[in-house]
Amino acid sequence: MDTSARPDSRSEPFASGDPVLLRSVHDFGARGDAVAFAVAGRVLVDDDDLAVVASPIGSALRRRAGVGSGPNGRLVLPSDWDGSYVEDGWTGAAVVRVHPKGSPWSVWRWHDGSGWLPDWYVNLELPWVRTPLGFDSQDWTLDVVATTDPDGTWSVRYKDEDELAFYASTGHWPETMRAVIEQAGEDATAVARARRFPFDADWTGWVPDPAWPGPGLPTDWSVVR
Repeated sequence: MDTSARPDSRSEPFASGDPVLLRSVHDFGARGDAVAFAVAGRVLVDDDDLAVVASPIGSALRRRAGVGSGPNGRLVLPSDWDGSYVEDGWTGAAVVRVHPKGSPWSVWRWHDGSGWLPDWYVNLELPWVRTPLGFDSQDWTLDVVATTDPDGTWSVRYKDEDELAFYASTGHWPETMRAVIEQAGEDATAVARARRFPFDADWTGWVPDPAWPGPGLPTDWSVVR
């Protein structure tokens, strides 16, 4: 999927507080490109260098439904999807996603209303593309998790390596794509271990407004042009 060539891209930045939709768009064979996952949020920053989006508790969420054939029954392959979606909402704590423009990842942190939780999550994905609805990407399944352990040490590890291996073993992603994803993982891990941006940034300006309700989805949330 080449999002850079998509005709429905938007050049004008969103304003702070604008409701947007974050979508992971994949190739589903006979169905073509379709939304695998979507979650609503509100923009905190959108400029030439950075996109920051917060999803408060209750933000509308859609994920594909079906019977999973992947590790532990997870929906991994396009053929696992039955064409419908599970309607849900964001739970637990508000999440803030920081995407340095052009990078194959975004960094997530959770804010419970009083402070930041200890875990940092690096989602490996295609660089975000701004659309009239928000931002489109493509989740690459492999992730990096960083956290401050109880003894105060900073630890970094991979998450969902089994899903990446499953993709590769079925031929869904060729070795060339797996190499791209693994390189992105190595680069993201190096950034996390060195605590470079956005790990060293002042996140106080990105605390979600507690008065923000969880936004819903636009009627055309699933349309991929």
